[in-house]
Amino acid sequence: MTEPLRRNVVLALYRQTWGNAAPRNYAYSPDRAVWGLATDPGVESLLVADPPRSLPGLLRDPSRTAPLPGDLPGRQLLHPLRWWPAAPRELAVARAARRHLDRTLQRRRSRDDAVLVTCDPLLAAVADRAAWADVVYYGWDEWSAFGWAASGVHGHLREHYLWAYRQMAARDVKVIGVSQAIVDRVGARRGVVVPNGIAAADFAASDDAASDDAESDDAGSRVAGRAQAPDWFTALPGKIALYAGSLEDRIDADALTACADGLGADWTIVLVGPMQAPDHFRDLLARPNVRVHGVLPRATVLAMMARADVGLVCHRDTPLTQAMSPLKLYEYLAAGLPVVATDLEPMRDVSPRCLLVASGDDWACAVRKAADLGPDDPEHLARFRAQHDWSNRYLDWRAAALSR
Repeated sequence: MTEPLRRNVVLALYRQTWGNAAPRNYAYSPDRAVWGLATDPGVESLLVADPPRSLPGLLRDPSRTAPLPGDLPGRQLLHPLRWWPAAPRELAVARAARRHLDRTLQRRRSRDDAVLVTCDPLLAAVADRAAWADVVYYGWDEWSAFGWAASGVHGHLREHYLWAYRQMAARDVKVIGVSQAIVDRVGARRGVVVPNGIAAADFAASDDAASDDAESDDAGSRVAGRAQAPDWFTALPGKIALYAGSLEDRIDADALTACADGLGADWTIVLVGPMQAPDHFRDLLARPNVRVHGVLPRATVLAMMARADVGLVCHRDTPLTQAMSPLKLYEYLAAGLPVVATDLEPMRDVSPRCLLVASGDDWACAVRKAADLGPDDPEHLARFRAQHDWSNRYLDWRAAALSR
């Protein structure tokens, strides 16, 4: 017999506000969790709390008025204030700030029997267990493994996160992780893995637009919604291997450089996303068959995925990447692209159209083999989209978060 689910929820976001979700078309997993809860008639009350911000920061943010989706009653969006300009460096101060936030959420919730779901490790670690029906940590990233948290000006945050993980394990906080590595690093007794997912409707729109344009271009002109791939992209000669995401040091730039050399002039490697580590990519960007572009609208990037020949997830093997569930992997595959990815646990067993490359192996050879697979079969593609769509992922996430 299926256990009944709790119907009253407080969801506290971390590092990203609800207003941040609109420009990325609600693509991140916390965005999808909020969307699912807000439109779920089985949820009686929902309070979504942004991360606390200073008053000047809140007033400067035009997205603070972004509404929750749907029109169901009992939905609230809270913008908590903080009286300090940045994250506290001292753990004791950070803990006190989260306890203050916990008390604020208790006062603002609609029902005393609400479950607290939070993406904030420290809030999950200090929340008053007796005041909530349950406390659930949603780990959509492994914060302690980030390079910026390990050293330098943000070095103190790593110790904050590790302390929070120990506390969560000791206090039996339930953990939902996008990968098994996150659950294991917290050490939770009650741990569930719900990987990333996609919005199938984004790719169905691509199919509809492609059929409208079929007489004027070939199948490679598939678009996402009504967005088109940029002219510079469609004008590239030969085949295209695409990486879409932040350009930071988690990417194995040396492997991509060797790949570009091995593929030669018949291929172009295209990198699209915010450049966060220019020195890391210096040698790669010097290759004549490599193109880089900054941030583009999401619909445009999906259109580029639909036109490329191979999707790339060329990550270094690090504690961070071992714990990731890369959204781009699912989006490449949902666009019909074959994928070449570093052989990491979260990449395994997702699709036979994802070819894995072990450390030291030949990326150029794998890219050519992937290209030989061609676009996905429509029936298989439809099954993949349905399986990994957030309409189904949400059911698993809800059962994990709200089960009694």
